[in-house]
Amino acid sequence: MNKFVQNLFLILLPFYPIWAWLCFSLTNKSIYLFADAILLPLALYLIITVNKKLPLYLIFFIIFTFYHIGSVFITNTFPTDSNKLYYILSQPHLLACVFFIIIEHTVFDNPFIEKLNRLIFFIVILSLVVSVIQIKFPSFFFNAAFDLDSGYRDGRRCASIYSWTDLNSLGITFPILISILVSFYQKKKSSLAIIVFAGIVVSFLSKARYVMISGIVVLSQLFFNAKISAIKKASFVLMLVVGIYFIVVAANSFGYNINDVIENRILEKDNDMGSAKARIRSYEVFKVVFPENPWFGVGPETRKKALDLLNGEVTIIHVGYLSYLYFYGIVGFSILLLSMFFLFRDTWKVGKRDNFWGIFYGLISFCLANITFVYFNFNEMGIVISIIYLRYFNYRSALKSLEKRIETLTIQTEETQVKYIIQ
Repeated sequence: MNKFVQNLFLILLPFYPIWAWLCFSLTNKSIYLFADAILLPLALYLIITVNKKLPLYLIFFIIFTFYHIGSVFITNTFPTDSNKLYYILSQPHLLACVFFIIIEHTVFDNPFIEKLNRLIFFIVILSLVVSVIQIKFPSFFFNAAFDLDSGYRDGRRCASIYSWTDLNSLGITFPILISILVSFYQKKKSSLAIIVFAGIVVSFLSKARYVMISGIVVLSQLFFNAKISAIKKASFVLMLVVGIYFIVVAANSFGYNINDVIENRILEKDNDMGSAKARIRSYEVFKVVFPENPWFGVGPETRKKALDLLNGEVTIIHVGYLSYLYFYGIVGFSILLLSMFFLFRDTWKVGKRDNFWGIFYGLISFCLANITFVYFNFNEMGIVISIIYLRYFNYRSALKSLEKRIETLTIQTEETQVKYIIQ
């Protein structure tokens, strides 16, 4: 079973956007439904047959998922065009639980991690190539089912290979993949240079500020890592400057207007800071509607009163934390925050103990992104892969601790035997 799960994850996870494209192209259905159909029986089998203590982050996340589904039933917020069973099975929170349960019941060995590293590296390069192609051909490998006004199909934004899972996947998954690779390849200059270059280019070509900020956050681990020498940090700065220079040169040769991106996408001179105003408006609306249902929320749907107050600027309270407080109330959102707290605690321990900060910085980028939009989707490929690395390092640490205990007990036993013989 252990080997089967490892092989399944190697086939499924790194190529998740490709599988999502195939599922949608062949069946017009989300990959979530197919992944749940395959993995849910496996997760249930492991829970029933294996007596294993689950980590606290997962316990609270499972509780939140049940709270979320219960809230949908109580508030009757099912989509009118979907049956209830299909809706539940296609829920990202449920699939995230399924992924995490299977991961926590699996032992990931060194050969698996080495293969996963190489596959992630390949996907990052593929993301770079597709992003560059989309400069000239915005519709290339883009999910045409999304609204024409989304800004992707006319070249105002770039989703790389990730639109087949969700338009927000680029800004969540890609920075996490970069963060993990930076941690693993920080001692290999040539590989690190490629990773940093890909991270900068894809983030910038996305034309989305939160993606660019996430890229900066995950790359900053090279500056804050105390175990990296000052010379290496200086070389990283040089590599960054040279990389940006080549990006500018290449962009000009492609006819890509960098000044337009800076002025209109980053500084929003073309719409008078409309995006920033939408966040301010969301905060004002939140102050009005939240006190009406502060403890348990209104359910995962923006109600008519909030929509009227938003006045057509956005269709949701456009700050993730405020939106989830509005949806689930203090009780529900506190459960999710507890899950995130324990997850951050575990990733911090891995960073301190193993000098692997990729998971920690990747999750920081996820949390920062939700200040600017609403996407607490733990089913994202990047987050699921992060949990795999977290499980790998925690199991490796536990195994080392066990070996030390056995070694200590062996020495103590031998000393006792020697004393007994001498006596």
